Amino acid sequence: MTVEQAREIAKHKAAQVALGEAPAGEVQAEKAALTVNAALDLFFEQHGTKLKPNTIRTYRQLARDHVSPAMGKLKVETVQYKHIAALHHAMRETPYQANRCAALLSKFFGWCEKNGYRERGSNPVRGLEKFPEQKRKTFMGREELEALGNAFRLLEAHGYTDTETGKTTTLDPTIAAALKMLLFTGARCMEILTLKWEYIDKARGVANLPDSKTGAKTLHLPAPALALLETLPRLNEYCFPGRHGAGHIVNVKDTWRRLLKTAGLTGWRIHDLRHAYASYAACSGKSLPVIGAILGHTQAATTARYAHLADNPVAQAAEETAALLQKDFTGGKVLPFKKAAG
Repeated sequence: MTVEQAREIAKHKAAQVALGEAPAGEVQAEKAALTVNAALDLFFEQHGTKLKPNTIRTYRQLARDHVSPAMGKLKVETVQYKHIAALHHAMRETPYQANRCAALLSKFFGWCEKNGYRERGSNPVRGLEKFPEQKRKTFMGREELEALGNAFRLLEAHGYTDTETGKTTTLDPTIAAALKMLLFTGARCMEILTLKWEYIDKARGVANLPDSKTGAKTLHLPAPALALLETLPRLNEYCFPGRHGAGHIVNVKDTWRRLLKTAGLTGWRIHDLRHAYASYAACSGKSLPVIGAILGHTQAATTARYAHLADNPVAQAAEETAALLQKDFTGGKVLPFKKAAG
């Protein structure tokens, strides 16, 4: 670089300062000084629009409850693997949440790299071994569903009376219908709560969802689901409108807890209605690919948890066939032995 070139660069930098602009070095220094909390605010503001509503809600809660207390005041560029591993270990009692927190941090630090807040290839989450997650293998069966159905009928007739306060709460018919729809379709909770009338094609018995957890999806509406929809009033664009006809239902957990208590059931989640649909389909002999298509699974491994149930019809057929063979083989009369001719 010649003296003249150096002078020109110096003049350019001086002009930037005079106009209130920070030279590149200062900009980099400002980015390097950013705390995790400050960067998270930017991340949610700029990247949050690209995430699904449920995901962004979960990420915000994890950031507030776990990430900020553990490393919020650290500079983004100083966060190391040891900080991530320590937080992940501290959440070991809730392995599912711990792994979701790791997923958030991986995405967050990847975003930081792209935007110049960390060196490229320095994601501190890389190499973290996640906790094993035990997928539920016990599904609602006939006994649980009969108890749940009875609880619906009791609450529809008499409401729910809190044993501590003595207060009686009536069963919201729209929430009740939404929960029944989950069972009849095997859909995800938000797919039903945000279902709009315009999505429904009664002639084909489907709802064409423009978006779901796995993207656009065709939700099949069998006869019980269509009959249920026929009972619903059209108060707005949503099939399951919120209170006073505004928006859609948001909270169904309180009603679910009351139903479980009335039914004498514990430990079941709303998502288990989806599993119940799949398990009944598997036990009735439906193939795993068909079940996966109904549920909207994009990965065969997701449906594989029902494989042991899908074997049941085959095992039953084998048992019945062997029983018939055994009956004829052991229950007949003794015939005289005939020596073969020749």
